[in-house]
Amino acid sequence: MSDFTRIEGVLAAAIISKDGFVIDMVHTGEANIDADSLAAMVTTLYGASIRLGEEMGIGEPDDVILEYRNNYILLQDVGEALVSLLADRRAILGRLRYELRKQRDRIRSAL
Repeated sequence: MSDFTRIEGVLAAAIISKDGFVIDMVHTGEANIDADSLAAMVTTLYGASIRLGEEMGIGEPDDVILEYRNNYILLQDVGEALVSLLADRRAILGRLRYELRKQRDRIRSAL
């Protein structure tokens, strides 16, 4: 997970079980995150995105990307868990997506 925090702008990276528990989390000194709250909200949000896709008949999401005024949150399904990245606007969104996809299999095998 620390590989993600080496990317410019990434403030935190977490692996969260689909039942809402933090498996692993790293963050920079810039991020003040309550890991348990993050896990609960991420699983709820991801579940809602799945239900939205089902209701609209468009399938399951590959990635969930939230853009805030000064930050991004990215979520990606890695099988038994979700990977969540928190980044500020210094980060390049395309690079974050690329790095998530590149690390997906390694994370899956580690779980």
